[in-house]
Amino acid sequence: MKKTFLLLTSLFLWFNFTAQNKLEYLAANRTDLTSSDYLFPQSDFTLVGFGSLHGSAKTYDAELNVIKALKKQGLFEYYIVETNYSQAFYFQEYLNKGDDELLKQLTLSFQTMVSQEGTIETYAHWKNLRALHLKYPNNPIKVVGCDVVNEYRFPIKRLLALTSDDTTWAQREILKQVLNDENADFSFWNQDIQQKVKSFVLDYRSNKSNYETSILDLEIFDHIITGIGHNFEKKREREKIIFDNYMVLHAKLDLANKNQFAKYGYFHVQKNREGNYPSFFTRLIENKVYDRDKVITIMGYLTKSKVLWDKVYDKNGAYKSFTTRAGFGVSDCWRESFKGIKNLKLQRISDQTIYRLNGSTSPYNNGTDLVELNVFLKDYNTTKLKQKNTLQFIDYAILISSSNPQLPLEEMK
Repeated sequence: MKKTFLLLTSLFLWFNFTAQNKLEYLAANRTDLTSSDYLFPQSDFTLVGFGSLHGSAKTYDAELNVIKALKKQGLFEYYIVETNYSQAFYFQEYLNKGDDELLKQLTLSFQTMVSQEGTIETYAHWKNLRALHLKYPNNPIKVVGCDVVNEYRFPIKRLLALTSDDTTWAQREILKQVLNDENADFSFWNQDIQQKVKSFVLDYRSNKSNYETSILDLEIFDHIITGIGHNFEKKREREKIIFDNYMVLHAKLDLANKNQFAKYGYFHVQKNREGNYPSFFTRLIENKVYDRDKVITIMGYLTKSKVLWDKVYDKNGAYKSFTTRAGFGVSDCWRESFKGIKNLKLQRISDQTIYRLNGSTSPYNNGTDLVELNVFLKDYNTTKLKQKNTLQFIDYAILISSSNPQLPLEEMK
């Protein structure tokens, strides 16, 4: 009994000391991200990733504040977004030309990849990025996308733009008709469009020599075709496709020597494996594309916030309304929460407080705070994280407080 008491006492004192140590560390390594004077504390990097849960309005504010700081410091050139190659091309076109109708189409297409992001806030975010783009004419924002193809509007639009208007190319004529239908459902799940696109790809691959003279940029055209072609394989492995597509751009754009900022969902920017499956960022590190210390991950966490959860449609596919969630679904309640997030809450100094976790005296090289998700009566990732620590996965944390949910673009008046 005495040994048990001593053991419990020792454990209590150790946990108390560790928690106090983290609180003191966070207090010394926190910054108000909303401050106009905010500067990112590291400069010797190649790639910064910002990850978060989707659907929160203030997440865009936090992302933009980081981007503004990096841009002011001359540390941001390429913007990697969670889109396919062709969507990224037209997001770039929006930044250059400011076509609002194009931006509305892009915003709604974006939700085929990230269902909670076809919103007013997504639309406004790109408006803000355009203003920043125009502010730095000698160092403009360059948009790239390396994700899977979940919508066909913009890949079709780009394929048509890359080819001569030859009416003898029958399958191309079919794609022209598809694109001219303003009410068409261009999503990956529309079997009619999926079949027409597949017929185009198969025809091109079987008769490539007949069409090459009509193609303005064969390298880019083939890259888009390859991306679309993954949709007709038995298994589409998204993370591998993202990595493979990125490596094409890595060579083409000399990305090894460029400062990049990637906005993705939480999993994709983790720098280590939770279990056996590697994320996009983990693949970059494991394949020695970049040294670990050249890749920085910032993770956003929500508290006392709501997120857009679903858009609601009628039986004809017309938009009706939307639903939101708070607490559960935001990882901020007794049923699910990130281990150690309480310490962030205790040390916040604004509604967007950023904490540097990878400092030289950091206690986050022990334990799995902010990576381990505690879910009631369920082992979500605790076992997978054994023998690992926070800094193997992330470098910074942003606590976003009191955020409203994003609102569907259909609600814009």
